[in-house]
Amino acid sequence: MTPTHLLRIKVIIAGLTFFLRIDPKEEEAIRRAVKHIDDKLNVYRERFPGQSTEKYLSMIALHIGVMYQQEKMRTDTRPYQEKFEELSIKLDEYMAENDITV
Repeated sequence: MTPTHLLRIKVIIAGLTFFLRIDPKEEEAIRRAVKHIDDKLNVYRERFPGQSTEKYLSMIALHIGVMYQQEKMRTDTRPYQEKFEELSIKLDEYMAENDITV
């Protein structure tokens, strides 16, 4: 993507301003991520008052990391692929033994 096609946006996280150059297709995801971080920051500030911003952001990073890992585990199809291949081999063997063609 050439620099002229990048969108310039400003986001604020925990009072810090970031100026980003992004692919326009990423804007919605970035803005949703910023909102999620800000929402979590407010929850943690209410739930655990008196902590440093760094501590709150670390808690948010852990929360998001756990969510990412859970989603990754949920969408991991390797165990299903292995079982499918095993069943496919057994089906092929059965068909060969019984002279079945498709």
